[in-house]
Amino acid sequence: MKKILTTIAMVVALMGAGEAAHAQMPSPQEMAMNQLNRMSSELKLTKEQEDKIEPLIVARIEKMMEFRQAGMDREEMMGEMKKINEGQQEALKAILTPEQLEKYKTMQSQMRAGGPPRN
Repeated sequence: MKKILTTIAMVVALMGAGEAAHAQMPSPQEMAMNQLNRMSSELKLTKEQEDKIEPLIVARIEKMMEFRQAGMDREEMMGEMKKINEGQQEALKAILTPEQLEKYKTMQSQMRAGGPPRN
């Protein structure tokens, strides 16, 4: 009986920890706003640029969340996200100045290399 109660207590504790971790996960909109704010700050985006970039970021993050919720295989998800990221990169070429685009590419490289922490 003691083993059963201990097992139940452990399961309840693990479920609570999982819920707490999930509750701390920002929503796709929060993640998009954080990314947009960082891009705006570092790239000195105009309001017009922000308005064009925001839906791109939101769509990419929402798609990523869909993949995760669907339980997509990591390799498959990475392949799909690569396609989405490339599409976003193409769209950014029409929105950002050449200088901003170069700085954006540098930011992306730093992030992939475990660069500066996010705000």
